[in-house]
Amino acid sequence: MQRIGLFDGIGEDKISKMLHCFKPEYRSFKKGESIMLYAQKPEYICVLLQGRAHLSCVDKDGEQTILEYYGENDIFGEAFDLPYGEYGYIAEADTNCEVMFILFSTICGRCKNTCEHHTVLVENLFRMTAQKAQMLALRISVISKKTVKNKLSAYMYLQSERAGKNTFTTDLTWSKLADYLCVDRTSLMRELRALKTEGKIRTKGRSVTILQ
Repeated sequence: MQRIGLFDGIGEDKISKMLHCFKPEYRSFKKGESIMLYAQKPEYICVLLQGRAHLSCVDKDGEQTILEYYGENDIFGEAFDLPYGEYGYIAEADTNCEVMFILFSTICGRCKNTCEHHTVLVENLFRMTAQKAQMLALRISVISKKTVKNKLSAYMYLQSERAGKNTFTTDLTWSKLADYLCVDRTSLMRELRALKTEGKIRTKGRSVTILQ
C-alpha cells in the first residue's frame, strides 16, 4: 500500500487502521468492462490494484476522447476529473482489473476515530489533484500542435524528460498512442517511420531512443 501515492508518508500499520475506518470496497472487472461512470459530484476515489485501464471523455454526440491511461497503483475518480455539463467520463478496463473503491466523503469528512495520519492523506490527495491537473495541461500542450509529426515529437520529448534520459519505454501501443494524441494511426506510423529515417529516433518494440 505504501507504493500508492495517496498513502505517502503513512506507515503500513497506520494504513491498515485507516482502511478499517474507510471500509473500502474491492471489485473485479474484466477487460472491456466499465469500471465507473463519473457522477456530477465527487463520490469515489479509486485505486487500481491490478491491471490497466483508461479514462474517456464522451461528448453530447457520443464521441470519445481518451484522457488518461492508468497502471497498477494509480488512482482516479470524480475528485480528479469532475464531468462538466453534457460531457461524461467513463473509466474502462484495458485488462482484467482489481480496483479499490473508497468513498470520497470518508476521506474529506471528519474522521470519527481521529486518525492521526488523516491530515497527511488529505494533503496527499490535494497534491495528486494538482499533479493530475499539471499532466492534463501538458497533454493539451502536446495535442495542440498543428501537425502529427509535431505532436509525436512533443510527446516523445515529454516522455524523455520524465524518464530523465534519452531512452524511454511507453506503456501505450502505437494504436493507443494515436488515440491519445487524437490522430489517425496510419498518419502516426508514417511520421514514426519518417523520424527513424531522418535519424532522429530509434525504436525497439515500445522502447524509444531520441538521437537528435
